[in-house]
Amino acid sequence: MIELPFEIGALYHRGRDIHGLLGGQRQGGISTPKDQPFVIIFTGEAGKSHSYDDGWDDDNVFHYFGEGQSGDMQYTGGNRAVENHVADGKRLLLFQMMGHGKPCRYDGEFVKLSSYLKPNSQDTKGALRTAIVFRLVPVSEGAFFRGTKVAETQAPYQTLDSTVSKRLQEVRSKQSLFRRRLLSVEKQCRLTGIQDLRFLRASHIKPWADCMSGTERTDGHNGMLLTPQADLLFDRGWITFESKGHLVVTSDLPGDVIKRLGLNLRPGRNCGLFSDKQTSYLEYHRTHVFERLYKKSADPIDDLVGNLHRSTP
Repeated sequence: MIELPFEIGALYHRGRDIHGLLGGQRQGGISTPKDQPFVIIFTGEAGKSHSYDDGWDDDNVFHYFGEGQSGDMQYTGGNRAVENHVADGKRLLLFQMMGHGKPCRYDGEFVKLSSYLKPNSQDTKGALRTAIVFRLVPVSEGAFFRGTKVAETQAPYQTLDSTVSKRLQEVRSKQSLFRRRLLSVEKQCRLTGIQDLRFLRASHIKPWADCMSGTERTDGHNGMLLTPQADLLFDRGWITFESKGHLVVTSDLPGDVIKRLGLNLRPGRNCGLFSDKQTSYLEYHRTHVFERLYKKSADPIDDLVGNLHRSTP
């Protein structure tokens, strides 16, 4: 198997780093490099202008719209390449476009499970047509999607029974789904602008334990991307955000800590607009988490250790 230089979550220039190495068409959503065992597909906001509604379902399957801007889609060209990539012995690589002229983020290698026709889908001009949608699953997950916090822990001598083991698998699956859905909402850390997922965490706005349903827990709008330091401040209620994106910082946060964290924590700075659904979750954070959660800890050392056992992703 050919060793690829791409790391899941890292950023790569489409022309230089992707096509410069593998070849293939430099425009469009599906690229088929000649004489290479790869099919390269791209997802992102650019596709939405052509009514491509890529996204994750509740079973952690990615639904990817085929190519074709007008008229019914056909199983030809790039669509045929995706449909038959396993039979053709070609690996399917997914990249997320971050914006015009910006690098693409590598989402990993995928395998097509199946495809289906979706009637009454709009084309670029708004006319109805039948679209082809591919059901894809990731071959493996990078550290960002696996998470950096342990869902539940056990002593070395304990053996998990089947019920607990199944529960752990369900939690991890939901955590991974939340992170993947979050990437369709957020592109970068709200405080630093970092887009490389290897240096980011997926923060729930309404804490995992407080969510009333699995829908809230896996809702990409119930989250934001933050660096580890910013994630800690937000998670523990030292900072929050107004609905319009303005940063709010508690007066309890020591000035020396602010200085040493190296983050721009100027109160009132605008960190970008939030979606309508995000603002609803932020209202909960301002009411129930901000300036409340960190005050509940009577022993900071106990809280420090406790972070290793939290059930939030």
